[in-house]
Amino acid sequence: MAGWSSSFSVPLSITEQRIYDLNHRKSLADLITRAMYVKGDVDIELFEKAIPGVANSYPIFRCRYDSSPTRSFKNIELDYLDIRHMSETHITSFLRQFSSSPMDLNADQLLGLSLFRTGEDEYIFLTKSHHIITDGISLSLLWAESLKNYLSLAAGTGFNPRVEDTDFADYINFEEAYLDSERGQKACYYWLNMLSEEKEAVERASHQEIVSLSCDDVCDLIEGEDLVRIKEQANSANVSLFTYLCAAYQQTLCEFLHFDFWMNTNLSLRLKREHREVFGPMCRYACLRVRRDESWNEKLSRLSLEIKRAVRTVYAADSIGPHGSLGHSLNASRAYLITFLQAEEHQEGFTGVYTGENSDWVDLSDDLKIRTIPLPTRLTPYGIYLSMAAYGGRLRSSFIYNVNCFTQEQMESFVDRWHARVICGDGDRMPPL
Repeated sequence: MAGWSSSFSVPLSITEQRIYDLNHRKSLADLITRAMYVKGDVDIELFEKAIPGVANSYPIFRCRYDSSPTRSFKNIELDYLDIRHMSETHITSFLRQFSSSPMDLNADQLLGLSLFRTGEDEYIFLTKSHHIITDGISLSLLWAESLKNYLSLAAGTGFNPRVEDTDFADYINFEEAYLDSERGQKACYYWLNMLSEEKEAVERASHQEIVSLSCDDVCDLIEGEDLVRIKEQANSANVSLFTYLCAAYQQTLCEFLHFDFWMNTNLSLRLKREHREVFGPMCRYACLRVRRDESWNEKLSRLSLEIKRAVRTVYAADSIGPHGSLGHSLNASRAYLITFLQAEEHQEGFTGVYTGENSDWVDLSDDLKIRTIPLPTRLTPYGIYLSMAAYGGRLRSSFIYNVNCFTQEQMESFVDRWHARVICGDGDRMPPL
């Protein structure tokens, strides 16, 4: 891993800097968790050796941050706990509390690996990380590598974690070189100029009462003929599927909100092939303007141009909203996020393990099988965080909402309206509110 070995003091990436700064300005819950049931004959001592063995081979997972901030590195261990004495209800409650308990950025191990024994041959494997060192895809890739290592050791064969052609330190070097380049300077100027127009409105919104973080979610699944129709409508409008879905989200927000708000899009650096399997917080946020005074076709056209611009300049993008320098003090009711993972296009074989949804049992070996289980999402507060994944002929959308901003009844109406919008498209075909 040339990037880490060539430098004793790798600087923080833009994303790390933003998250670090925010964590020292306000109390946040930037946590990403994954959990799976493991059923079968588990060699606990081997599991405790195999899983950290993989995690510790990637420096980003061992990162700690001091007040400078500068990095230090410390090996990770797996925690084992026998909770067979707990009832199923208590186990569920325990998992929710354990997975969402905050992490101290300057003191705690930022990747938590835990194995809970819940029965004679039943276990729960929980991974919990701070967003400053990883994202959901990285955590899922770590799962795959860790389980391969365990199965190889259990079979008596050797296993070496995959060799990275490039790592997170290499990406940071690329990012810094880009920012110093003529193109990078132009990108910085574009974003700073665009966002400077919003400063006054952001300042007004920032003086509102801060809305605390407490999340729930409503999920929506689109597949079959409905998904085919959505893709056809996006194609006929000559826009990407993401642009089309983003326009529907903005339009629905405009119908339900009666004040100024800002919407960020999470543009993953995994759009670049060389960064697709790099472990780390591989995402940047770009602000897409929200306008009410435009037709559906005007919105599609504008967003298409803005998203293309954002993709081209994402390495230098700044943003309004909780992750951006302009919106450090914005409360949840004024900030909205949309992320989109189109796994089918990249043919990366994403399944439920990557999206965090509940899955069926999968056989790993003759005497071992796993099943993923959903856990509550705990991220920097937004009014609504819409996370979408297209894979296996389906579009799964999770509307993670701040319960201090919306009720469940309001969110169910919101999701129904969004669902109708993506299928109908133009407002002329939409049913009345």
